Amino acid sequence: MRYSEQFMEHIEYAFNTFCKVVLCNAARNAYRDFGRKQKHDVSLDHLMSETSFEPFTTNHYFDQYEPTSFVAKGQEIIVETSN
Repeated sequence: MRYSEQFMEHIEYAFNTFCKVVLCNAARNAYRDFGRKQKHDVSLDHLMSETSFEPFTTNHYFDQYEPTSFVAKGQEIIVETSN
């Protein structure tokens, strides 16, 4: 079945319009989501200006563990943590 040139052109314009509407709505949703996120986010600089102490971390993940041993291929393997 052959379609006329006018009908094919109409289909192209309709598809073009559909794509533009979809992209416009996706952009609107993205801007709305960014706005919501920005409304709830707090800057780390702002939080640091309100605290009276320096932030720090400690790495004591393995202090509570004893050396572990297991047997692999007939040999005993001991795993220890070093500080």
